[in-house]
Amino acid sequence: MTRSSLVSTALLTVAIVTVNPANADDRAKIQPVIQTNYNQINAAFVRKDIKGATALFTPDYVSINPEGEKQTLSEFREHYNNLFTRFNIKLTANKATIKTIDVSANSLDVAIEQKTEGTIAGFNKIVIDQTSRDSWLKTPQGWRLKQSKILTSQTTFNGKTFKG
Repeated sequence: MTRSSLVSTALLTVAIVTVNPANADDRAKIQPVIQTNYNQINAAFVRKDIKGATALFTPDYVSINPEGEKQTLSEFREHYNNLFTRFNIKLTANKATIKTIDVSANSLDVAIEQKTEGTIAGFNKIVIDQTSRDSWLKTPQGWRLKQSKILTSQTTFNGKTFKG
């Protein structure tokens, strides 16, 4: 190994060691902010406040289901409006738990588990367990949700697995 390649290797090792703790510090600072954002979004859904629930979404937000079908922000809002009005769904609990968070310069990749509970028509119990990979973007207004890719989703209806 030449002297210049040895120096380059040493500098690269120092750079890697210095970047990793900073990234851990960034995660430690950012994760509570993102958890608060999820809590705000979920509380708005429980109140059936679709506009409030999507206030932290980017205008070009996209939701992708496990089959790869995409919904724009306006389609997403219309979908939830239909669920709340036509099917008389009332959410009683809605919680996102962050499992991992990967920080880049102006974006985040967040893996979450989401548990949603509620009733349909006032008495039929529904529970939805999902995992997703979300992309957040740093904007002048703060962190905004750009994309949600649902990886897994299981729904139970009155205690029985629902496929539909």
